Amino acid sequence: MAAVVFIAFFGFNFVLPILPLYVRTLGSGDVGQAALVSGLMLAISPLLAAIFSPVWGLVADRYGRKRMVQRSLLVMVACTILMGFVAHLWQLFLLRAAIGVFGGFTAMAMAYMVTVTPPEKATSALGLLQASQVGGVIVGPLCAGLVADHWGIRASFFGGAIVVFCGFLVLTLLTPDDRAAAASRVAGDGPTGATANDRETVQAQPTSGPARTEKSGNPLRGLATLGTAARLPGFFAVMAVLFCAQVVDRSFGPVLPLYVAALGTPEERVASFAGLVVSLGAIGTAISATVTGRLGARLPLRWLLVVTLVAGVALCLPMALAQTPLQLLVERTLLGLFAGGTLTLGYSLANSLVPPERKGAAFGVLSSVTLLGSALSPLTMGALSAIDLRAVFVVDSVLYAIALLLALRIKPTRQPAVVAAVAGA
Repeated sequence: MAAVVFIAFFGFNFVLPILPLYVRTLGSGDVGQAALVSGLMLAISPLLAAIFSPVWGLVADRYGRKRMVQRSLLVMVACTILMGFVAHLWQLFLLRAAIGVFGGFTAMAMAYMVTVTPPEKATSALGLLQASQVGGVIVGPLCAGLVADHWGIRASFFGGAIVVFCGFLVLTLLTPDDRAAAASRVAGDGPTGATANDRETVQAQPTSGPARTEKSGNPLRGLATLGTAARLPGFFAVMAVLFCAQVVDRSFGPVLPLYVAALGTPEERVASFAGLVVSLGAIGTAISATVTGRLGARLPLRWLLVVTLVAGVALCLPMALAQTPLQLLVERTLLGLFAGGTLTLGYSLANSLVPPERKGAAFGVLSSVTLLGSALSPLTMGALSAIDLRAVFVVDSVLYAIALLLALRIKPTRQPAVVAAVAGA
């Protein structure tokens, strides 16, 4: 399944990095207008996915999770192919919306993975799943840029569709059926699947952040006791920090390709260089998340979080002042390396603040907050970049500063065992 996730995210990221450039070719010639429209295109999918994912979760419980993963991949293939043929922006918008309504790949993939994995191996399986996502995000943009520069932007959509379809074939031919695995467990053939509580844990997983495996118990009971957890000192501060960090992380999508072009990159190299910037930023973020996660098992979480937020404030401003594409590349990579662990530390800190019996509901709220940030960021930052592309990075620095002030107000706490589990150590 990890191979399927890597292939799928590889294919997904054939599209996202070059979307702002594609928007310009479809009629938004002005850089500011292109950034605004691109932000809308990037925002609609996660927004609708947040609304419809619970619906597909119910369908998956009834008809099987593997079928839902297959469905989401086929929807992505069809929509990506059609994107390569669109002639108007409204057509592209409808296809992006369809991906949000009928997709839900990540949540279904996590649920499927836990269902077919023995409970004692669930943590490792989910960690591998997230590592596969990062791998796809690293490789996809770079390859997409090279394809776009050599064969045209539309070719990237067709290439992405082919890659995602390969993931569908791997899933269909090489992975077990989750219903058979569950039936085998019920029949007493051994722990081949996850328990009901394990499945609840997956539903409580944040979509952006480290995997976790604690049991959440009855979801209704978790929601009923959420008020108590929310009143814990520092919980809402951590929630706000995660929201700010997610907004910053997703702010680059509608801006970077256009900013790369504005800095003087030759037109025939814009797509590939923008892909390189995205990929190196993702590599830096992956390294930072791993390192800070391990350090958090030995050092105070709050101060590690403060360090990453200070780095965010310090490194976003130079990006606004970049004069050459190379400067932007270096600064984006450094931002990933020194501030990329913010989400990991934020989730770890939240985990240490919330009592075990309330973690499911609490992390459900944190997941919703980060999804909201994922949806609002490209839309608002796209609108801001319509005024000035550089203003986006200034606002990012301000958001990091706000998060820093909030982090300084969080009561210090340290739970090494919990942090190690969150970091996947």
